[in-house]
Amino acid sequence: MNEIKITYIANAGIMITGAEKKILIDGIHSFEPFAFSPVPATVLNHIIEGQGIYEDIDYLLFTHCHKDHFNKNKLTDYCLLNTPQMLALPKDDGSLEKITGHITFLDMELWAQKVILEENNLKLIAYKTIHDGKDYRDVDHYVYQINLLEHHILVMGDTDFRCPELETMLANQSIDILIVNWLFLNNRIGRAFINKVNPQQLLIYHLPFENEDRYNYIKIAKSDLKKHQSEIPKTTLLLSCEEFIMV
Repeated sequence: MNEIKITYIANAGIMITGAEKKILIDGIHSFEPFAFSPVPATVLNHIIEGQGIYEDIDYLLFTHCHKDHFNKNKLTDYCLLNTPQMLALPKDDGSLEKITGHITFLDMELWAQKVILEENNLKLIAYKTIHDGKDYRDVDHYVYQINLLEHHILVMGDTDFRCPELETMLANQSIDILIVNWLFLNNRIGRAFINKVNPQQLLIYHLPFENEDRYNYIKIAKSDLKKHQSEIPKTTLLLSCEEFIMV
């Protein structure tokens, strides 16, 4: 059976499950900046304690170390109780010295790509990109491609979609499922990138939960989707903690 499960956690946190592997991306954070939602406390405790669907997570990946994607102290707590096969994140200054286990610190040239893991039915590729927003140009930011079973999944984090280098970087890749920040949907250049990648399915994340949406981001995203749905691939907005899709 080649089906995989993609579970939404919060903000840009997702878990990909298939072939007896679990991959958690940007799923350990508790900070609430810019009106986006943190991982709910109960769910974060379940992740840290390895309970329920979060038992025996194999790989933890972080696109960057902003507080709405990554919490160093909570990650340390997680690693005291669990032994993931690999933890991958941008190069650190040594502040993770309390964490034991296999840590892959990413330190690549801009627009470079690197295979960080390859085994039966699974290949993980990291690409270095630019974080969206002029104030965040110096942030080390990575995109992840997860080739699991027969599915190629690209997780974009907070990538700046205005960079033409993205197309060159991904030129030889075939992507089945594209997961992007909701601003891709809101912007003409972002939608052009989506159509250039041309996935079978588009998932939109980095939205607050509906009961925490102070600035009507979800309303805007839904309006954008209604307006442009005929121009883009089949699209799902990820809005509720632990909702999932099967692909």
